[in-house]
Amino acid sequence: MHPLATLLQIAIVYLFALISPGPNFFMVTQLSLAGRRGLGIASAFGVGAGSTLWAALAMLGFAAVLQKIDWLYQGVRIGGALYLLWFGFKLLRSGVRKEPAQAVPEAPVAPLPPPDRRTWFRTWRAGFLTCLTNPKSCVFWTSVFAAVFPADPPTWFYGAALALVASMSFGWHASLALLFADHRTQRGYKRLRRPIDAFCGTALIGLAAKLAADR
Repeated sequence: MHPLATLLQIAIVYLFALISPGPNFFMVTQLSLAGRRGLGIASAFGVGAGSTLWAALAMLGFAAVLQKIDWLYQGVRIGGALYLLWFGFKLLRSGVRKEPAQAVPEAPVAPLPPPDRRTWFRTWRAGFLTCLTNPKSCVFWTSVFAAVFPADPPTWFYGAALALVASMSFGWHASLALLFADHRTQRGYKRLRRPIDAFCGTALIGLAAKLAADR
């Protein structure tokens, strides 16, 4: 297969991995829904950096090493499943829990103070570490991506693949930050928060069960 066709194949496979909700998605959207558009974009930079590092590790053969060390692979798989299970139950509980009725309309929310440098860095670091410890990322990069990546590509292909992953990851998560920071989106989310959280929680619990059952 021509290298450019392989790059297209990687882009399509990675696009499907990106658009499926996971910890990265929830972290970026929660920051943006809280009115922190800039911090949401900072976390998107962190997720992009984490995705690029995962891709580089997969290219260097980390996936093969992880597959050969059975106890390490099983530990990553079970740990990831437990993480998804915890996150899923947390969202599901939030979705089914009844909220107290408000007797009076909410007062206008005052603008949030601008974040300082430490806040920007902590937000970037949160995105980076969430991506690195995300079991969904681990499973994708050590299995699907490793299977699609060619065995003997030309030298330029490595840089092109890394640039593709970085741009797609940041572009997608930055778009989420901008979308969920919009006031109309926030109003709609507040009306539908409970069913959305319940649905996402159920989906994560199902993914955790599948990850735990796979061998």
